[in-house]
Amino acid sequence: MNCPFHTAPGAATVTDAPATAPPQTHFVALSKFVVANDKTAEVKAAFRARPHLVDDAAGFVRMEVLSPLDRPEELWLVTFWTDAASYRAWHHSHLYRDSHRGIPAGLKLVPGETKIREFEHVCS
Repeated sequence: MNCPFHTAPGAATVTDAPATAPPQTHFVALSKFVVANDKTAEVKAAFRARPHLVDDAAGFVRMEVLSPLDRPEELWLVTFWTDAASYRAWHHSHLYRDSHRGIPAGLKLVPGETKIREFEHVCS
């Protein structure tokens, strides 16, 4: 179903998702951290070259990595899931730990700036 706040007036709306629709997202996890040393470019490169271990996790839909233009050392990792239980199972798995092997050596984060928030996905 389309979000009523983002549907153009007079546009057709979808009431039933087609059989080939991607999994429906009900849960989003947002991780925010700020690089404290000169490793920002390396961290971004590590995300671009990530091993994609999460891609086959049960309930995983997609991942986005964002960085504000006015603060490039800040990164937001946004993962979309079918449900919170799938995210939590991934977050406590050995594959989660393995997925962090590409973190640049010597990376320092700004204390107090690292946060993980959990959201209900309302609509896209």
